Amino acid sequence: MPPLKPATIRTHWALLLVAGLAGGLAWGVNARVWMRFIATRPEFTSSGTLFIITAFGIAGLTQAVVYLGRRRLLRRPALTVLRVIGIVLLLPLAFGAGSIAFPTIILAPLALTQRNWSLWLRRAIGVVALVPLVVVPMSIIEDFSPGRAAVGTIWFLSIYAVLVWAARFSLAPQLDGWTAPLTPRLLGAVALSPILFLAVMGPLL
Repeated sequence: MPPLKPATIRTHWALLLVAGLAGGLAWGVNARVWMRFIATRPEFTSSGTLFIITAFGIAGLTQAVVYLGRRRLLRRPALTVLRVIGIVLLLPLAFGAGSIAFPTIILAPLALTQRNWSLWLRRAIGVVALVPLVVVPMSIIEDFSPGRAAVGTIWFLSIYAVLVWAARFSLAPQLDGWTAPLTPRLLGAVALSPILFLAVMGPLL
């Protein structure tokens, strides 16, 4: 098979970026409709709706950028910059109603992809990541009939399954054989501690 021409490669990248943005926006609409479906007091503002859809669109676009960086096998410094930007631009998903399950978006990809971490640590992070996925369905079950609660729960889990799948592009390790020294790993653990606390205590507050 002949190599792709530069123009073809640029078109391929552009399509992936457009797909990331469009997919994020569409998933934001999906999430907003779900919020309306499970709301006991449906009082939504246009500004709030626009913020949520935009946050999802930005997240979709930036994860597509990180994916392309991985496909191009960027060197560690460049890909690290992209991954940090990708993680930072996931933060708007933590505002409003999304705050209760946002830790799952960060912690679940770490538990699933960080194979160089100890098994007990990955399992502990995985258990904490599941806390919001249990608490939110419990509240849905309390407020609605069994049929509507089942639909709302499955809908909720599908929304966050896709977000976890997308976030792994930024949170999965770069497989180049490099291992972080002890000090950066300790600093990373400290940085994760607020997210762990929010995941456990946030639904209970």
